[in-house]
Amino acid sequence: MKISSLEENNVSQHYTSEEFELEVLGCCKSGGWNGDYIPFRKSVALVKESQPWDPTDPNPRIANDLHALVAIALGEDDFSELMLYTSTGSPLDRWHGVDAFFEYKGKIVTIDVTLNSQKGEYKADIIIYKKDVYFLDGSINQEGIQVIADEIVLCLLRQLSSFSAKQI
Repeated sequence: MKISSLEENNVSQHYTSEEFELEVLGCCKSGGWNGDYIPFRKSVALVKESQPWDPTDPNPRIANDLHALVAIALGEDDFSELMLYTSTGSPLDRWHGVDAFFEYKGKIVTIDVTLNSQKGEYKADIIIYKKDVYFLDGSINQEGIQVIADEIVLCLLRQLSSFSAKQI
């Protein structure tokens, strides 16, 4: 799909952040949620129950590419050890600023996908901007997706090593 050209602040007049999130991550099926606040852990549990895909083989393409690159960088031959959950449209998105998260060996890295490069405060561990996944002509930026994958891996490895150090 071709993306309309970017304006000065990286936002298109006809392309919303919600559309960008859905294009990159798909939509969480959190049916029955009435919009009320749900605490973080309960929001995560709801998201895990509400996936539109198998979290070990995500769809759409960008989510799938990102999942594969993270798994490969972690040295995982079995991609089922790594899960990618979309939370777009869920309480995790609305109340906690998390559009998706990776889970690996009990550790979580949160992601926020946005068109707004001027956004001041983020709640997620990793921020993905449009320029990270698309070139100006609308083609997919595989190098940018690799950089994001590397950042996710670093976050996961930091969490795993701090956990191991506490256990010693």
